Amino acid sequence: MINPRPDAVVTEAMLADIEAIDRIEQEAFNTPWSRDLLRAALLNEAYRVRILRTQDQGLLGFSIAHAIRGRSNLDNLAVDRSTRSRGYGSQLIEDWIDDACDRKLESLTLQVNTANVRAQKLYEQFRFRTAKLLVAYYPNGDDAYQMELALAAHLGSTLHRPSRGWLQPRRRWSLGPR
Repeated sequence: MINPRPDAVVTEAMLADIEAIDRIEQEAFNTPWSRDLLRAALLNEAYRVRILRTQDQGLLGFSIAHAIRGRSNLDNLAVDRSTRSRGYGSQLIEDWIDDACDRKLESLTLQVNTANVRAQKLYEQFRFRTAKLLVAYYPNGDDAYQMELALAAHLGSTLHRPSRGWLQPRRRWSLGPR
């Protein structure tokens, strides 16, 4: 994996970002969210819509997550096709984990298409484990895996975030040895 450039920053999305988010969404998925659904998530306080951008390339990726009862679910994550395999997806996942730790949430969940092996491997790097198969989860009938990561065990201890050099550390966390 190529490390992203140091000027790649994750921030809250604004309504002005919806066109770029929608463009990335439409090219990334076989069953993309509609622009109206993306906009609704942006306007709903229960959802956190985060974007990754650089000064010269603009918006390169986004994530959408919501939290309920001590758990956060990653509803959507996509990176611009032309900038994939540069660590931007990892940067968005780390931002999501940072947020969950800041909020003292107990666990993280996500759903990933069973055919999307690349994404599954990325989530496994962060110690997500497949919890169950969700048959016909997507509108087109595709199956998904639900993947989970328990954070509760790490919240009561001193956490250490491994240095990656290209991150601006907000939180110190580690999921421990493999």
